[in-house]
Amino acid sequence: MNMKHVLLLLVLFSASFAGLSVTSTSVSQESFKPGTNGVVTLVVANTEAATKAITGVNMEVDSPPQITISGEIFIGDLEPGGSTTVSLPFKVDKDAKSAIYTVRVDISGVSDKPMGGYEVFTRRLSFPITVVHAPVFGLSAEEKVLNGIEQINLNISNSGGTANNVRIRIPGDSEIALYGRNEIFISSLGENSTVVPVSLDSRNAEDGPVDVPFKIEYEDEIGIHHIDETFLRMTVRNEKLDLQILQASDIRTRSTDTLTLEVTNEGSERLEDVTLMFSNGSIKITEKEEYDFGDIGPGESSTVSLSVFTELPAGVNLVDAELEWIERDVQKSTSRMVPVTVTSDADVGVFLEAKPLPLIVGQEHTISVLVSNLGSFNIENVDVQFSSPALKSIDISDQQYIGGLQRDDFSTVQFQMEVNATGPGTYPAHITVNYRDQSGGWKQKTLKQDISIYNGTQEESSSIPYVAGSIVVVGALLLWYFRLRKPSKK
Repeated sequence: MNMKHVLLLLVLFSASFAGLSVTSTSVSQESFKPGTNGVVTLVVANTEAATKAITGVNMEVDSPPQITISGEIFIGDLEPGGSTTVSLPFKVDKDAKSAIYTVRVDISGVSDKPMGGYEVFTRRLSFPITVVHAPVFGLSAEEKVLNGIEQINLNISNSGGTANNVRIRIPGDSEIALYGRNEIFISSLGENSTVVPVSLDSRNAEDGPVDVPFKIEYEDEIGIHHIDETFLRMTVRNEKLDLQILQASDIRTRSTDTLTLEVTNEGSERLEDVTLMFSNGSIKITEKEEYDFGDIGPGESSTVSLSVFTELPAGVNLVDAELEWIERDVQKSTSRMVPVTVTSDADVGVFLEAKPLPLIVGQEHTISVLVSNLGSFNIENVDVQFSSPALKSIDISDQQYIGGLQRDDFSTVQFQMEVNATGPGTYPAHITVNYRDQSGGWKQKTLKQDISIYNGTQEESSSIPYVAGSIVVVGALLLWYFRLRKPSKK
């Protein structure tokens, strides 16, 4: 149930008493853009005793300056048990900010008393009007033709309000798919555009024009979640390649690793002396100059592993390569873009500290978890989870968010815990760090660390003031290294 429904329930609850009551409230649509019109419909009823009519029923409306609505409406008389429907047209100011605005209504009327005199009935209620400067997305690309695995520069524009936590995907039932990633993530997109390089895989699509579907999930300026869909017009022209080249091993950037390539002959001719050489130096073969796959018959495959070094960034890279082979005694060659996935050396170090020490049964302690980026690239969306069967969290959550960590950077989060162990001893603690590396892929590191729990006697408290072993000393040394020895950033 969203906030709007909750507010409407409160409206009806506050207005459903004896006498004058508002039995129904509805707004013509869920939200409104600045400068647009809408209507609020109210059902006003006389719920007094069967013999009491309420006369001179009048409604006064008080609205914020962003909402223009009639200030006073005369309803008239309401017979016992009778009701009437009142429509309140309104206009949202063109300069109104995205927000939920509250309109107040006061309803009043009088009823004659049996013994003379009269009784005044009044009711007050409020209802919300949601105003959102909705994002308006557009997709475009200079590249119009897809041929197998093609890298394009996707221009994502927004001509409306700010969209946050934008996730763009291609549905799984589409003939076109994202290659090397499952989504495009943009933390915030205002009234501007951004260009994102993406690889599209059209190998399963038929030749000809195609509307590539993109599903866009986002949160608007007031935090409401939306799902939109838009299309990008492209043309598929898949050449029937005789050779298919697949990567069969992982390699890391700035590291010497073994790159395994598998070549499959999908044609009808036998190919001899098939060789492949990376042509632009972005991948350097350290053992020899080229991959030698030998002879490959129709439908057959050949796999070769060589030691390589690359400084390509993490993610999917389309690498220029030269293929040579002999077909029917004729020497042939061609250029080919080979997709090569490079992983980062992303890793994190995790260190624990507790205050006060030692950990005592029944007492509250602050557990500090220091996370350091040990890799060569920045990492994003870092969060930490901490739990132990010996400790009970007294925080709202057992998960803390860090955000981004630059190379060689670190950050500390704290958890407020109460020792709920039944007795002293050594108990396990579990620390899980989730983060997104440079290639856009999610990684998770889970550690188990033993912690020592004590009863709190004087002898125990003075003998071993540690969380577990020397983990606090290690954490202190790391803090000393980063804070005192690490050169300051200018």
